[in-house]
Amino acid sequence: MRRRRAGVAVVVGLCGIAIVAGAKIGWVGARGTRPASGISGTSITGLLTWSYHGTASFVSSFALVVVVAGVLVFLGGLLASRLLAGLFAFVALAAAGLWIGLNASHYNRVDLPASDLRAGALLTVAGGLIALISSAFLRRRRASG
Repeated sequence: MRRRRAGVAVVVGLCGIAIVAGAKIGWVGARGTRPASGISGTSITGLLTWSYHGTASFVSSFALVVVVAGVLVFLGGLLASRLLAGLFAFVALAAAGLWIGLNASHYNRVDLPASDLRAGALLTVAGGLIALISSAFLRRRRASG
């Protein structure tokens, strides 16, 4: 593995860690009727009907999807796998976008300015975006022989 490829793999791995960390902390601040919240209290099944459902179970929350995606991005960096890192960075970004959209539509579209996004959302989105871009720079391995 060349130095450049190793450097990109480290960046992708760190992005995976950022995505996982982002899933564990707050995503939006309180404003009006919207409480401060994170993705661990929102049920993933609400996407089927595009309605906001709370959950006490981590296993059925958006956070599980983001944590699994972050772990797989980290593994993609560790293995220098362009496909694994890129695919699950996209999954993390999609989950973040869907949760932000679901939260905004449930409470009030104009009541969610970008300044209300907290560290959890920023870590997840930035980690996913940087990992997605960086995964393109993970070189393919040369064929032996």
